[in-house]
Amino acid sequence: MIMGLIGYYWHNQTSALDICRLTGKKLTQQKGWAFLDDSLIQVRLRIKSRRGKLSLFREFQFEFSDPDARRYRGTITHHGGVVTEIKYFRDNEIQTFNFIKS
Repeated sequence: MIMGLIGYYWHNQTSALDICRLTGKKLTQQKGWAFLDDSLIQVRLRIKSRRGKLSLFREFQFEFSDPDARRYRGTITHHGGVVTEIKYFRDNEIQTFNFIKS
């Protein structure tokens, strides 16, 4: 049973990373920026309720650069199998994209 749980977590984690990486790349590409290092860093992992079910809530950080080669940071929130929000911090401004309607 423990091996099954470990296998489920590993599969779920790699799927979440792939989804978040692809979403981050698409957003930065649409803005004319570069998604740096093709990597995400997980900064938060919790179990939270979503639509009446307990599910994993993850928050990842990523870095991107603009055409002037300035580095910036953003976060991608993944909850219940989908990306729910992306925030990026650029030029002392925070912009948020919500993917889930309330």
